[in-house]
Amino acid sequence: FPTQKSLGVFRTVPWLTASLNLMITGFAPRDTNVVGIDKKVFHVEVLASTPVINGFESPGIVRKTVVKDQRVLLDCKANGNPIPRIMWVFPNNIVLPAPYYGSRITVHRNGTLDIHVVRISDSVALLCIARNEGGEAKLQVQLEVTEGVEKPWLRNPPTESVQLSDGIINLNCSVEGKPSPEITWILPNGTSLLRGTSIFRFHHRFDGTLVIRDPSVSEIGRYRCVGRNSVGYVERTVTLKSNRKPEITNKYSSLVSIINGENLHLNCLSGGQPLPKLTWTLPNGVILTRPTSVYDRGMYLCQTTNEHGSSSLSVSVIVISDILIHFVSGVSVR
Repeated sequence: FPTQKSLGVFRTVPWLTASLNLMITGFAPRDTNVVGIDKKVFHVEVLASTPVINGFESPGIVRKTVVKDQRVLLDCKANGNPIPRIMWVFPNNIVLPAPYYGSRITVHRNGTLDIHVVRISDSVALLCIARNEGGEAKLQVQLEVTEGVEKPWLRNPPTESVQLSDGIINLNCSVEGKPSPEITWILPNGTSLLRGTSIFRFHHRFDGTLVIRDPSVSEIGRYRCVGRNSVGYVERTVTLKSNRKPEITNKYSSLVSIINGENLHLNCLSGGQPLPKLTWTLPNGVILTRPTSVYDRGMYLCQTTNEHGSSSLSVSVIVISDILIHFVSGVSVR
C-alpha cells in the first residue's frame, strides 16, 4: 500500500487472519481540504497455495519397514499459504489431528506421527492429509512391522573348491536372514540366475542349489552365490576345477628335417585344467626361433605340467647342410 499521496497521507498495517479476512489497522487518511474530497479505491487479491508435503506436491506412497517394539517416526511436514492443517487417518476412519497426544501415539505440531512402541498389528496403510483453502495434499504410508531383521548369513563356508566330474554337479548355497534373503547365482561369464530359473546346463533350485548337468571343461571357473535382503548381503564363492592332467594333442610321426639356415618351428599343443605350464628343452639350450645350423640337430623335448600330472612330446630334428651344384660347360648329367 502507498504511504504518501499528493492529497493525503495513509498510514496502514495490513495483515491476514486465519480465516483469510484482510485486516487494515492504523488507517488515518487526510482526504479533505478547502478544494474538496479525494477518494482512493484499493482492490486486494489474496492468493492461497496448495499444501506441499515433505517438499513434494504429490508425495505418493512411502513404504516403511520397522521392527516390533521399537519407536517409529513418520514425517509429514506441510507447507502452504495459509498454513495447512495436518491430520493422520488410520484404518476404520480414525482421525488424529496435529497436535495429538496419546499414551502410545503422538502427532506432533509439525505433522510427524510418533508411534512409541510399534506392534505387528500396526502393519497397515496410513494417510497423512494436509489441507488449507488452496486445496489438499496426501501422503500414503505403507507400514510393515516385522518380528526382527537380520543380515543374511551363510550356512556353508564362504569359499569352496569342487572337482569337475561326469553326470550332475550340485553347488550348494544356503543363506538365512530376516526378511528371507533373495539368492542369486552368478556364473563365470557374468550371467545371473534367480531362484527357479534355468539356462543351458544350469538350473537354480528354490533351495539355493545350483545344478550343473553333464558339465564339461568349458564350465570350469568361479561361481558366486549372493544372498541379499533389506538390511544387507552375503556372498559365497565356489570354484569348479578340473582334475585332468595335461594332454598334448599333436604328434610327430617321423623325423623333422630342415635345411641349414632356415627357421625351425615345432608345435606343442596342450590342454588341461588348470592350464599347464609348458617348457621346451633344446639339445644345446639355445633359442628355438633363430636360424638353425648343423649344430641344432638332435632331440627336442616339450613338457607340460599342472598339479594333476605332466605329459611330454619328443621330436627328432636333423639339419641338412647346403648342397652346391656346379655346372661344367660341355658335360651332360644323366
